Amino acid sequence: MLLHAKSKMLSIHKKMEILDESEQVLYTVESKAISIHDTTYVRNAEGQTVATIRHKPISLHETHVIEFADGEEVEVRTEWFHVLDDVIDLEGLGWQMRGDILQHNYEFVNSLGGVLARTHQKWVSLHDVYYIDVLDEAQLDRIVTVYVALERIIREREIRRANEGTAAAGGAAAIHHAGEDS
Repeated sequence: MLLHAKSKMLSIHKKMEILDESEQVLYTVESKAISIHDTTYVRNAEGQTVATIRHKPISLHETHVIEFADGEEVEVRTEWFHVLDDVIDLEGLGWQMRGDILQHNYEFVNSLGGVLARTHQKWVSLHDVYYIDVLDEAQLDRIVTVYVALERIIREREIRRANEGTAAAGGAAAIHHAGEDS
């Protein structure tokens, strides 16, 4: 089953829709623009909450906690020291996500090494469009929710890099101006 995700680029609330090949909305995703708990809700086409995702603020790794509607909790946690690709563990499901996360090309792999889904980004689009090729439809709710958690990790990395670049540029400007005063 091939799905695609569209996110709203200029939205006050962080919103995303997951659609099937016939453009039917299967899931909606929403986060509040300003939130103490940094919570994202994944809802099915009927509007029922499939899962909630929360960022774990105090953690050595980038960690998000998913709570599925059935009460199951899963931690999405990045691993360190992977040179060629990113590996993200899904504690509780026994899955991993592997691939080039910055390029949005990765696989969801079960504990036996079987591929559950693959993702990639459409590069030319007015909206951010990402494709999710679901190979195990029995895990559809979980795959979509884990995908959403991964997109949160990617966005947080992009924001952190942008802030570091801004801070570095500000520091360089201050050093440059200090040199002019000498």
